[in-house]
Amino acid sequence: MSLQEELQMSKLPAPGVQLMLQLMLTREAVVRVQERLFEAHGLTIQQYNVLRIVRGGPTKGHPIYEIEHRMIYRFANVTRLVDRLELQGLLKRVADPKDRRVSRVVITPKGRRLMERLDEPVQLMATRLTSCCDEEECLTMANRLERLRDHCVQQEGLQEELAGAVN
Repeated sequence: MSLQEELQMSKLPAPGVQLMLQLMLTREAVVRVQERLFEAHGLTIQQYNVLRIVRGGPTKGHPIYEIEHRMIYRFANVTRLVDRLELQGLLKRVADPKDRRVSRVVITPKGRRLMERLDEPVQLMATRLTSCCDEEECLTMANRLERLRDHCVQQEGLQEELAGAVN
């Protein structure tokens, strides 16, 4: 469905606005599929993200501030997410031998087994969701989105500038 049809717009906005709207709609479409997959395994997207980070990290674990830095959805309360995953037996905190004030988060065998069970469905989901593009198109799009994201990050002062323009 076209952007104009989906949002029931009488006319299309400027190309940059169209791109922003397409990105938001696409993110929502992907999130809906992810939510169903992870909920079927008793997880939220944010919890899966924490497990993904911890599983891929060093065997000694990550401090919570490192997990926060690596999160895709950065609005999440990582301490609370770790608490919930720890209650489920999927993660555990261990004392850092070099600094007793810091605890590191490691994945448990139960958490590792869950992530291994999710590997194939997550790969299948990604393959199915991107099957409208060939491999080269996927890589080209990923590179262009990375370029756009890097540019967006460089626009640090934009919020203040735009707020001033509105007032």
